[in-house]
Amino acid sequence: MTIDSSQRTAARVAGFVLLLLMAAGFFSQAYVPGRIIVAGDAAATARNIVASERLFRIAIAADVLIFAADIVMAVAFYVLLKKVNPGLALLALLWRTAQSTIMAVNGLSFLAASSVLNGAGNAGALGPDQLQALANTYVGAHAAGFNLGLVFLALGNGVFAYLLFRSNYIPRALSAWGVLAYAVMAAGNLATIVLSGTGAGAGDAAGGVMIQYLPAFFFEVIAGGWLLFKGVGTHGISWKMSRA
Repeated sequence: MTIDSSQRTAARVAGFVLLLLMAAGFFSQAYVPGRIIVAGDAAATARNIVASERLFRIAIAADVLIFAADIVMAVAFYVLLKKVNPGLALLALLWRTAQSTIMAVNGLSFLAASSVLNGAGNAGALGPDQLQALANTYVGAHAAGFNLGLVFLALGNGVFAYLLFRSNYIPRALSAWGVLAYAVMAAGNLATIVLSGTGAGAGDAAGGVMIQYLPAFFFEVIAGGWLLFKGVGTHGISWKMSRA
């Protein structure tokens, strides 16, 4: 399959944004929550949110930009892969757009938690324990919403990885690993939605999300670097030839 200049540009944009988002996501989705959210301790989490409100809100703002850039990356993958199968490429783009929308709106939960704890009007209406419990509920809702968004991320990226496998634009072993990794992510997060119930705290849910994301993390590091620095080409026998 002939690779045109727009596809080569799209591949490098996708690789660059993928690596950039992983670095930015570590700050807003791992480092900051890890410093502030204490699993199973609503009071400690509330104290940390109040003490580090500016850092907490910077992380929320960073997430908004990350999920906006997610759509840029998804469009780049669509441009790269629509020649392989336009219908599947569009489906993956829509799934990634749904993921970005869910996760951007999900930031309202963290904003609500911060507002509850720092709003002067709440002090007379609710006691400290009630405010902490309410804020912790919003934090738990954020963890659940993030988990839900990752299902759509896994579906969209799984289809993109499958199309990369079909196209031979990157080594097939790498794209096959991506298909497997996103299948694990989708299954793991769906299982968490079904099975976690009320027994798991927000911190426990976040930890489960990170474990389910690990196989995809390694794929995204390698694939992002490959697309950015090596670009796309034909690797091995094409899909049609292999089936002939």
